[in-house]
Amino acid sequence: MLQSLVKFGLSEKEARVYLALLELGPSSVTEVSKKSKVTRTNAYHLLSSLELRGLVNSHEEKSKMIYSAESPERIVRMLQDEISEKKRQLDEAEKIVPELKTVYNDPEGKLKVRFYEGVEGLVSAYEDTLTAKTPILAYASVEHQHTFFPGYFPEYYKRRAARDIPVKCILAHTKESFRIKSLDEKHLRKTYIVPAKFAISPEINVYDDKVAIMSLKEKFGVIVQSREVAHAFSKLFELAYEKSKDYDTSLGQKYDPKQEVDDKRFAKKTVNRPDYW
Repeated sequence: MLQSLVKFGLSEKEARVYLALLELGPSSVTEVSKKSKVTRTNAYHLLSSLELRGLVNSHEEKSKMIYSAESPERIVRMLQDEISEKKRQLDEAEKIVPELKTVYNDPEGKLKVRFYEGVEGLVSAYEDTLTAKTPILAYASVEHQHTFFPGYFPEYYKRRAARDIPVKCILAHTKESFRIKSLDEKHLRKTYIVPAKFAISPEINVYDDKVAIMSLKEKFGVIVQSREVAHAFSKLFELAYEKSKDYDTSLGQKYDPKQEVDDKRFAKKTVNRPDYW
């Protein structure tokens, strides 16, 4: 019972004093101190704290303060009151967040960089994209999604669409890319397929004033927050996106295994050329 009360938000000594009062009934500070094994001075403070939380009441009897424990049902009401107060604070926080973000974004445009490592870090990076106020511009690779965190991405796509965050996406020519493209309407996305020789890893997302780079293969991520950098990457993306429309049309709407093999063969032949890029 002691540990349960601690989980409900009482300190260990508060829990001991409350349990002692439950067993003793109306008692003096001295009696509570002995039963709970806390000093008499501490017992005064702890009883006052419990009284403020509505778990203890007191009255004077023959020039001596007598304390009684409230019914254990009061614990439920105490937690309900705390939840109501937290909800009120949450509502106030949501109202003030836009104002706080204007400070956080830094009008002077100073560069902010956040690094993420491991699966949990990458999830945090992807979760940040769900805060996007602008469409996400994504140059992506989907080949490692299934092994990264099973089940995460299908739910991520649903949540992103539910938040009405559209995506412009460029994917290299693979069977999985065509499967992803087939779900564009459902996922609030417009995907163009480009030849396999243009495949990249890690994934790059541009949104708001941020550029997010996530590697599912090497398990790292970085988010650069800078209006200037985000603007530059968005222009580069739009340049590639315009050309990708032509590639997408020429590749057709269905997966062609031969095309992927040809593209990979071409990439293999040219990747080591000094003037390849």
